[in-house]
Amino acid sequence: MGDDHYRRYVEHRERAHPGAPVMSEREYWRHRHAAADANPGARCC
Repeated sequence: MGDDHYRRYVEHRERAHPGAPVMSEREYWRHRHAAADANPGARCC
């Protein structure tokens, strides 16, 4: 159900962008929900 999304995000950032800042988990989810609200066509309901 997406429980590992943040963990995967952190792993990606560390692998693809070493040394770059990583959003906190709170910031990550805020950004993710804002993106979903800005692009509602990506949801089924």
